[in-house]
Amino acid sequence: MDPAGTPPAARYHLLGPVEARSARGEPLALGTPMQVRLLAVLMSQPGTGWSIDQLVDELWQGRPPKTAAGNVKTYVWALRRALRSPGFPDPAIAAGPTGYRLALNGLTVDSVAFDDLAQRGYSALRQGHWSAAQETFEAALALWRGEPFAGLPGWGVLRSVRARLEEQRSSLVEEVVDLKLRAGQHHELIEPLRSQVDDDPLRERPWGQLMVALARTGRRADALATYRQLRRLLSEEVGVEPGPDLQQLHTRILRAEREPLASDPRPSEGTPPRFVPRQLPAPPTLFTGRAGELARLTSLLLDDPRSASTVVITGTGGVGKSWLALRWAHDNRHHFPDGQLHVDLAGFGTATQEASPSAVVRSLLPALGVKLLEIPAEPAAQFALYRSLTAARRLLVLLDNARDAEQVRPLLPGSTRCGVLVTSRHTLPGLVTTDGAHLLALDLPSDDEARQLLVRRLGAQRVIAQPAAVDELIGRTARLPLALSIVAARAAARPTFPLQAIADDLAASRGGLTALATDDAATDVRTVLSWSYRLLSADAARLFRQISLHPAPDVSAAAAASLAGAPPHLIRPALDELARANLLAEQSPNRFRCHDLLRAYGEELTRALDPPADRGAVRRRVLDHYLRVARDSARLVDPGWQPLDPPPLPTDASPSAFADHRAALAWFTTEQRVLLAAVADAVAHGFDGHAGQLAQALTPLLGRLSQWHDLATLQTIAVAVARRRADPQAEALAHRDLALAHIQNRRFGAAHHHLRRAMARYDQAGDRPGQVSAHLHLAWLSDIEGDAGAALPHARHALALASHTGDRLGEAAALNALGWSHARLDEHARAIAYCERALALYEEAEDRLGAAHTWDSLGFAYHGLGKHPSAADCYRRALTLYSEVQDPCGRADTLVRLGDTHQALGDHDTSVDLWRQALAILDRVGHPQAAVLSERLAAYQ
Repeated sequence: MDPAGTPPAARYHLLGPVEARSARGEPLALGTPMQVRLLAVLMSQPGTGWSIDQLVDELWQGRPPKTAAGNVKTYVWALRRALRSPGFPDPAIAAGPTGYRLALNGLTVDSVAFDDLAQRGYSALRQGHWSAAQETFEAALALWRGEPFAGLPGWGVLRSVRARLEEQRSSLVEEVVDLKLRAGQHHELIEPLRSQVDDDPLRERPWGQLMVALARTGRRADALATYRQLRRLLSEEVGVEPGPDLQQLHTRILRAEREPLASDPRPSEGTPPRFVPRQLPAPPTLFTGRAGELARLTSLLLDDPRSASTVVITGTGGVGKSWLALRWAHDNRHHFPDGQLHVDLAGFGTATQEASPSAVVRSLLPALGVKLLEIPAEPAAQFALYRSLTAARRLLVLLDNARDAEQVRPLLPGSTRCGVLVTSRHTLPGLVTTDGAHLLALDLPSDDEARQLLVRRLGAQRVIAQPAAVDELIGRTARLPLALSIVAARAAARPTFPLQAIADDLAASRGGLTALATDDAATDVRTVLSWSYRLLSADAARLFRQISLHPAPDVSAAAAASLAGAPPHLIRPALDELARANLLAEQSPNRFRCHDLLRAYGEELTRALDPPADRGAVRRRVLDHYLRVARDSARLVDPGWQPLDPPPLPTDASPSAFADHRAALAWFTTEQRVLLAAVADAVAHGFDGHAGQLAQALTPLLGRLSQWHDLATLQTIAVAVARRRADPQAEALAHRDLALAHIQNRRFGAAHHHLRRAMARYDQAGDRPGQVSAHLHLAWLSDIEGDAGAALPHARHALALASHTGDRLGEAAALNALGWSHARLDEHARAIAYCERALALYEEAEDRLGAAHTWDSLGFAYHGLGKHPSAADCYRRALTLYSEVQDPCGRADTLVRLGDTHQALGDHDTSVDLWRQALAILDRVGHPQAAVLSERLAAYQ
C-alpha cells in the first residue's frame, strides 16, 4: 500500500526525481534527459495541453535549435514507446487541438495525490478532527522523495511548480507540528524544529513552534534565547523585528503564563472551524527596499491587536503599489489566521471593463466556504452574506487595482478585526473620508533602492563595474520601478552591451521617460515607450502606426510592405529601425512581432494622427495582400479550385511567388493564425467582401492540413457574410464547406442541414458545378453513415450534371464516388471500371489529389476481390501522392486500409505498424477517428 492507502498502480512521480512506474511498481526507462524534461513539463500541469511552440520554449528557454519542433515530436514518439507498460494508456501522451497532454485515464501523478491529501487534511482541520488531519497530512508528506523534479534545471514552469509545491510542503510540515504540539508531543519536536529553522531561518512560524516546545518542556531560558537568536537574525538580515505573534509569545514566556503554552488556539476536537482561504498570488521575487513603507503598513494594520484597518496604497502607475501590498501580505499572513482573500479589480489596465463589486463578491463567497448553489441570487443578499461570513473572522483582504471608492466599499468586511489593503492610482478620498481608510502615498524609490533593483536583475558584478552608466540610467528613468524594469530587461537581453550604450539611447529621447507618471495603465506603457517612438524617422513612425492596424501580432515583411503600400526593399530600413527601437521583435528572418500593448499604443497614435480614410486604405491593402496570396496558394494546393469573384485590383506592393504547393502550404502553416484573424478583422471593420473571399480561399488550405475546427469557425462567418451581402452563390459555397467541416468532425446532422441549404442556394443561383459538388458531398456523407446504397443516386446525379456541363474534374470525382460506392456494395468489378475512368481524367488534368483518392478506391476494390498484392500496390501509389500533396487525413485513411490488406496477408506486425502510423497522424490533427482507431488497436493487441 502507498501512503494514500491505495494498492500499487501505475503512477507518475515528480516529488523527487522524475519517474514513471508501472502497475507492478517497476520504474520505466524514460530515455534521454530532454525526454525526461519533456515528460516533467507535461506532468507539471496534468491534463493541460501544450503546443509545440510552448514545449520548445520550456525545453530550450528561448534558444532552440533549428530542429526544435521536430525534436519535440521525436521525444514524444520515444516517450510513448517508453510508456507502453501495464497500467498506462496507449498512447500515454495524447495529441489534440490544444497540443500534447498526458493521457491520465485514471492514473495518478504524485503531486496531484499530494494536493488531494492536503485538501482532505485541511477539510478535517476545518471540522476539528485533529487526529485525522494529522494522519492525512503525514500521508501527503510521505509521498515526497526529495526536491520536485530533482536533477532537472530550475527554469520555466518547473521552477514555478517546484516553488509552489515546496511552499505547500512547508505549510503542511508546520501544520503537523502544531497538531503534535497540541497532542503534547513537544519533547520529540525540539531537534526536528532546530533543523527546520536552520534550513529556513527567515520563516517565523517554526521559530515560534520551537519556543513553545522548549517552554513546555520546562526550558524557558532556552525558549527566550531562541527568541533573541531570531531577533538578532532578522535585524541583521532584513532589518525588521519579529512579528507581533512572536513578540506576544515572548512576553508570555517571560511572564511564565501557562495559557499561551497550551498549543495553538484551535477549538476542541469535533468543533468545525471555518473555511480558511489562502488566495495571495506568489510574492514578487524582484521586490527590494521600501522598508519605511512596510513598517508604516505594519503600524497601520497591526498596532491594535483588537482591530485592523483599511489602508489605501496610492501612487502613479508603475510605482510598485501591487508589489508592496503583496510583499507585506506574504510577510504578515500569519497575523490573519482565518485566511487571505485577493482580487484584481481591473480598475486600470488592459481589461475592457473593471470588475463589478457584485461579480467580485460572487467569486469570494466560495472561498469563504459557501457552495455555489447556496449563493443568493440578489446582489444585496450576496453582500450581506459576505459581511456576515467575515464579521467574526480575522482576515486579510487585498483589493488590487481599484478604480474608485464605489468599487471598493461593498467589499469591505463586516468586522474591524479584518485588515484591508487597497491599491489604486487614485487617492479614493471617499473611502478615506467616509470609511476611515488610511492613505499611504507611494513615492519613487530612493537612488539606493533603484540601484538594488538593477542589481537583482543584472547581477552585482555588472552594476558595480559601470557605476556612471547605472547612475545615468537611474536618473533618466526617474527611478520609476516599471521604467527601471524595462531598461533592466533590455540590458539583460543584451549581456554583451555596455550599460552606457543603453543610457545613451535614453539620453537621445530628450527626457522622454521622465513623463511616465500618469493615471492609467495604458498611458503608463505608452509613456514608457514614447522615448522610443519620438526617436523614429518619419517613415518608421508611420510604419509603426500602420503595423498597429495589422489583424494579428505577427507580421511578415511582405505584409508590412502591403500595409505601407511600398515595395518590401523600400520598407526594410524602417523595419530594421523599429526592431532596433524594440518596438518590433524580429523572431525569425523577415517575420516580426508587435505585442498587444505596443499595438494598443500604436492604435492610439494612428487614431490621433492619421485620417480615417488613410487607416481604411491601410486595412484594405493588407487584406488585398492576404487575399491575393491565399488565392495563389489555394490554386497550387488544389488545381481545381477557382474563386467565385474575380481578383481585386492589386493595391498592395508585395510580390507572391511560390515554387510549388509545398511552399504554398509552408506559407499557410506560418500565417494560419494571422489569416483567421484577418477574416475576423475584415468583418469588424466593414470589409465583408474580403472576409467572404478569404474564407473561400482558405478552405482548401485548411482542408489539406485537416484543420476542421478552424474551417467550421471560418465558414460560420462566411455564411453570415454571404447573407448580409445577399449572395446566394457565396452562401451556398459557405454552407457546403461548413458541411465538410462537420462531416470531418463527425457532426452528421449538422452536415445534412448545411448541405440541404447549399443545394437550395445552388438551385437558386443556377450553379451546375455547385450542384455537382453538393451531390458529391451528400454521397460521401451517406457512405460515412454506412448507407452506400443512398450514396449511389447522388453520385449518378453528379456525373450527369458534370457530363452535361463539360466539367471534367467534376466528372472524375463523380466516377470515383460511383466506384467507391459500388465497392462498398461488394460490386468490385464495376467499381474498378468506374475508378479507372476517373483515374484517366485526373491524370489528364494532373490532379494529384484526385488521383490519390482514386488509387485508394482501387485498392479498396482489389482488396474486396481478394487480390491483396494489387490492393497493396494501389494503396502505396495513393500514399505517395498524398505525401506529395501533403494531405494528412487522406494518408491516414489509406494507411489504415493498407494495414487491413497486410493483416489479410497474415503480416500482422506490418499491419499494426501501419495502423500506429495512421493513429499518430490522426492524433496530431485532433481527428475524432483517432479514438476509434486507438480502441481498435487496443482490442487487436
